[in-house]
Amino acid sequence: MTTRDERSGAYGMGEMERGTQQRLEARQRMRTLAWGALCVLLAVWSVAWGVGAARGTANAWAYFLPGVALLALALWARRSAVRNSPPRHL
Repeated sequence: MTTRDERSGAYGMGEMERGTQQRLEARQRMRTLAWGALCVLLAVWSVAWGVGAARGTANAWAYFLPGVALLALALWARRSAVRNSPPRHL
């Protein structure tokens, strides 16, 4: 009969202590997800204010243009974060 410790080592992510590969990969995945979420948020912001600007809402351009600029910066940062991430081995 196997003990609980022997079974738990066979499955899961493994050790999540400082400096381990799994912890570094988890941190990189969280950064990529955070940049992706920021890009989605800024895209929704830009589309919403773009629709408002097309309908003639007052001061909509003042929110639309910075939203587009921030979206471009977030997409650039996300692309560079993905490009600079360590390669994934399947």
